[in-house]
Amino acid sequence: MKRFSKNLSYRLATSPHGKLDHMYDMYLRSLHCVGCSKVEFKDDSFSRKKYLRVLELKESSVQKLPDSICQLRHLGYLKISEFTGLITLPESFGLLKNLFHIDLSGCSRLAALPESFGDLINLIHVNLSRCHGLAQLPEPLQKLGKLVHLDLSFWSCFEGIGERLGDLITLEHLNVSNPCCHLAQQRIHLQGLKDGLCKLTNLRYLNLSACLNPIFYYHQSQEDSLKFLGECVSGLSSLEHLDLSHHTFLFGLPASLGELNKLKTLNLSGCIRLKKVGEMKSLKFMNLRKCRGLESCEFVVRIVDDDDVYSSSNIVQLEEVNCQELQISCLEKVKSKEEAQRINLAEKQNLEKLKFSWTLDSVRRVEDSALLREFVPPPNLQCLEVNGYTGSNLPEYLDELTSLQELKIVHCKHLNSLPDVLQKLTSLKNLCVFDCPELEKWYEVEENKKMLAHIPNKSYEKPASTSRQVIVEDETSGNEVEAA
Repeated sequence: MKRFSKNLSYRLATSPHGKLDHMYDMYLRSLHCVGCSKVEFKDDSFSRKKYLRVLELKESSVQKLPDSICQLRHLGYLKISEFTGLITLPESFGLLKNLFHIDLSGCSRLAALPESFGDLINLIHVNLSRCHGLAQLPEPLQKLGKLVHLDLSFWSCFEGIGERLGDLITLEHLNVSNPCCHLAQQRIHLQGLKDGLCKLTNLRYLNLSACLNPIFYYHQSQEDSLKFLGECVSGLSSLEHLDLSHHTFLFGLPASLGELNKLKTLNLSGCIRLKKVGEMKSLKFMNLRKCRGLESCEFVVRIVDDDDVYSSSNIVQLEEVNCQELQISCLEKVKSKEEAQRINLAEKQNLEKLKFSWTLDSVRRVEDSALLREFVPPPNLQCLEVNGYTGSNLPEYLDELTSLQELKIVHCKHLNSLPDVLQKLTSLKNLCVFDCPELEKWYEVEENKKMLAHIPNKSYEKPASTSRQVIVEDETSGNEVEAA
């Protein structure tokens, strides 16, 4: 233990020698002790440290703390973690009136919090992660009117969880991930969670990782699971970050998720049975790693940080996605060709349907034609749609899409021709063109019609705002018919 004079009292002290008491340490402001298994805690261990602001103790098997810790009236930050033998806290713990942060993570045998814990009215942050011994959400927490951050991860499913949480209306950050629910009675308690969560309208961060697995596993239908999850998040209008990772029995997402207009981050990693992810326009981060059952994904490109000119777009998050149907919209937000290269579409062998979409009349960061050339699909692609593209021609890699059966070209107003390589696509059965005036002119040339003669079904449609005309080529006769 180092000695410090009064004017050096803000320096950090560490104690590796098993002693906390020292005659010259009364002016210490911060004390950090890791590996407290060798530390001897005496009744007066903290009596001479009355000016401490920060106290961090880690790893010990002691069953109780000395009462003198309650004399640290200036203490603001307290971390007592991995005290695996600790059963209770001193009854006078509530005397620590200036405490705003307490971390009791890993105190697995802690059975209860003292009643005076509710007197810690300045507490903002409480970490009770891995405190398995707590049989209920401590009533003193209900008195903490300033509580913003609560971590209950790896907790025991206790009775009344929904009611208790619903009273903590000041919460902005809540972690209830990975609950210990091995008994049928505990699963019943967990079902009450939705009744409390929906009341926490100030929540900005919610971690439900693996939380609802015990419920989803026993649900009779996928619809029941969707309804339950929807009721959990319904009304959380302030939510910005949501972690639903490792829900192995989650097959879909509720429509109410799309109504969370402030949601920026959604973690779905490890949801191995998730089949579809719909469009959520406010999202900037979406983690879809190890979602190996994913069939359909609607992805909206966003700039990660609008205030940073060097910030990339979020499209690189598609690098881990390998689904059957993929729609990518707002491609005007992609900031470089390198971002497009990183998602490596050609390696996504599950991909059968692909849609590229740009917002009409939007400012581009990368020229559309240069960007589309980097999005090389896998050769087994069956359906391709290009929407809002401003280039004058399509990339030459189309001749590699030998399995292509359907090609849609929509709102591509500057596209003035189709590549000759389309003649090689003998599997192509449907060609749909909508609102592409230059392309329609190109098709009127007889030679171009012959180039596309092998495609049985072709349609050319103008938007409703102009004189509506749909030209459909009859598959049997080969004659063009004007549809009503």
